[in-house]
Amino acid sequence: MPETHRALVIEDDDDIRRLLEMVLTQAGFGVDTVPNGEAGVAKAAGGDYALISVDVGLPDIDGLEVVRRVRPSFSGRIVMVSARSSAADQASGQTAGADLYITKPFRPRELKQKFLDLVSAEMS
Repeated sequence: MPETHRALVIEDDDDIRRLLEMVLTQAGFGVDTVPNGEAGVAKAAGGDYALISVDVGLPDIDGLEVVRRVRPSFSGRIVMVSARSSAADQASGQTAGADLYITKPFRPRELKQKFLDLVSAEMS
């Protein structure tokens, strides 16, 4: 995929943020990153993104609130990434407006394919 799609990563952990950026870049996305929810909401409002990745456990506002704020005006795909893996947590993510809920730890190759599949489904 040529770099025609843009992605936003909202993640407070530097290592995971860089990993997600690398995975998305390898998948052909142009990537912007921010370390907290408020910056993510602001960036999402001003960008033309096909995909937004949101950590649930952010330091200022939680990822569920980020998704609730972004979803009404965002038509792309939202992926929640979290260490919280219960069925209730996953249901909360979907109720907030996420298209996919991925639990940590994850395999970068599998994550790359999930991102590509999600955006491909959006385009078809």
